[in-house]
Amino acid sequence: MIKTEKNLEEKSKGQIIDHLKQTVLPEEGIIPAYILGDEDVYNLEHEKVFLKTWVFVGHESEIPKKNDFITRELAGYSIIITRSGEDEINAFYNMCTHRGMKLCRADRGNKRTFQCPYHGFNFKNTGECIGVPLQKDIYGEDFDRSNMGLNQVRIESYKGLLFATWNEEAESLDDFLGEFKWYIDLLVGRAEMEVIGEPQRFIVNANWKVGSDNFVGDSYHTMVTHGSIAKLGMVPSATYSKQGYQIYTDNGHGLNLGLPNPVFAFPEELKEEFKSNLTEEQFEILSNMKNMIGNIFPNLSFLISHTEIKGQPISNTSVRMWRPIGVNKMEVTAWMLVEKNAPQEWKDRSRDAFILTFSPSGIFEQDDTEVFTDITLTASGKMPFQKNFKYNYTMGLHREPVDFVGPGVAYGDKFSEANQRNFYKYWLELMTE
Repeated sequence: MIKTEKNLEEKSKGQIIDHLKQTVLPEEGIIPAYILGDEDVYNLEHEKVFLKTWVFVGHESEIPKKNDFITRELAGYSIIITRSGEDEINAFYNMCTHRGMKLCRADRGNKRTFQCPYHGFNFKNTGECIGVPLQKDIYGEDFDRSNMGLNQVRIESYKGLLFATWNEEAESLDDFLGEFKWYIDLLVGRAEMEVIGEPQRFIVNANWKVGSDNFVGDSYHTMVTHGSIAKLGMVPSATYSKQGYQIYTDNGHGLNLGLPNPVFAFPEELKEEFKSNLTEEQFEILSNMKNMIGNIFPNLSFLISHTEIKGQPISNTSVRMWRPIGVNKMEVTAWMLVEKNAPQEWKDRSRDAFILTFSPSGIFEQDDTEVFTDITLTASGKMPFQKNFKYNYTMGLHREPVDFVGPGVAYGDKFSEANQRNFYKYWLELMTE
């Protein structure tokens, strides 16, 4: 995904920005198709969105022990995330400061130090350069290692979710998430959560925005794309996904909240833990939650889904990142999370529910990715740009917001495109500022 201004061959950056201002009209419900398939727009996104905003990189439970580490990508660049011996979480550019060799080639592990496989320079997991082979002999007495530490990457955490950014001037993560933290508390703050198994990674030939668009507010597609689940008796009717609320907050974040639910979809044994971590209003929402689907801008989508496994109701919680690796290609990484203190039997059934529905082999996931691929295909090439083919995002424009116990702007059911309009409004602000 690493691009330079040289890639903007056919259209200058100024021309692209002017064209976006003229054609992307979220508040009117007009979104042009070319933004999903235009190479120059994709290149500009790298600079304006992914190098400037907070991007999800993992969960604290993936590095539970001192000296644990994981490697991840941040806007196309490899980074190392470590938990030091002092139990602090740090992130560094995965590059030896001697000759630029990729320092760590493992996905995860436990190391106090990292040795460069090229010349053997050695670095602590807190970033300091602590060893140079034959230093005194070949560099002399005056060689100073103190200015050769690893390049630090800004990383912050909220309720175990780790976000990083290359932008030193970016607002704090707390400010970026803003009022949306109220809903993130329901997702991963209701109890101590842990990632189960390795994150699942797979490639989809689709533009990353199609995934974010779908999760930020599109429950409407469930009737048709996922219509088979009603035929299989997994849900009472094809329109079950309409009930609940659609809610958005600043900075492009949004979710659909499915209510009510006649059963409690979470471990009964953890009700006191839930109550201790949530407000009364949040616990009331959790107690009646059927599902919760949303997106933290730009590309972290999340899901609490409720189904039946072995004749018993069960929820499963997952987050997924739509990592762009081309204008028409993304790597999807999915993490499954469970309440750490839940009974093992509950964790097992929750995992089974995730595998059945939203894993790479799950019925929902396969339905969606097939659609994502075809949407990107029809948006690709020069014709959608030249003809300015448009999408209709006017659903719910005639509606007024309703009162809701949580923050943000809320609507009285989930069939609306207010969240998508909010997503693209913020996207456009970043792309044209």
